[in-house]
Amino acid sequence: MIIGARLVRVKLRNSAKGVIVHEGRVLLTRCVDHTGDWYCCPGGGQEPGESLAEAVRRECMEETGAIVNVGKMLCVLEFHDHRNDTHAIEFYFACTLEGGEIGMGAVPDDVQVGVEWIDPCEFEGVELRPLDLAPVIRDLKGFQYLGDVSSRLQRVDPTHG
Repeated sequence: MIIGARLVRVKLRNSAKGVIVHEGRVLLTRCVDHTGDWYCCPGGGQEPGESLAEAVRRECMEETGAIVNVGKMLCVLEFHDHRNDTHAIEFYFACTLEGGEIGMGAVPDDVQVGVEWIDPCEFEGVELRPLDLAPVIRDLKGFQYLGDVSSRLQRVDPTHG
């Protein structure tokens, strides 16, 4: 990508996320970093040769110990992480819990401090990232393209771009 007169090398990163709903609650990873305490759906980067569904299953197991059945895609969102020169595209899938031992998985994210089952009615009391997911998780209806959410993510440095 060329910005002004300089060439900027931006990595493209696909990640697959699981919206695991069980008995009316959603399994979220709890994270803490320099911005505070927040929650997100388990998931992460797609490996070369791996399908998005395979990535969701692997990442959910690594981060939460959950064995999941991957259902329909709920939404896609993207953002520009200028701190890491990355254009990220996240694919969110409805998942059902098939088993596993729920807790901190064997390969948690760097900022992950736990996992919690949260009722979607309680989203106002926690910082869900990105917040645009709240209605998607509450409704679990069909596919939505949430677009570029860069301006609404705290983890993206707003002074760039």
